[in-house]
Amino acid sequence: MKKYCWFLLSLFLISCASQRQKAVCSEIEYRLENLGHSPDQRAFVEEELRQCQEQQKEYAKSDVLTNKAKKSIYELY
Repeated sequence: MKKYCWFLLSLFLISCASQRQKAVCSEIEYRLENLGHSPDQRAFVEEELRQCQEQQKEYAKSDVLTNKAKKSIYELY
């Protein structure tokens, strides 16, 4: 039972991380597009955005497990 609780807790935290990561990447993309940067700063922000998007893809893969348990109301009835 204890292992099951830890498993559910880890799935919950992963799903929270996935949702948070979307906002983080959006904010980085906004900074890249709307703020003036020197060339070296721009390269750093582009790299930061690339890493953020890679992490978002990884979280999305693990989030598929939690999304399978969630169904829309149309699928339920």
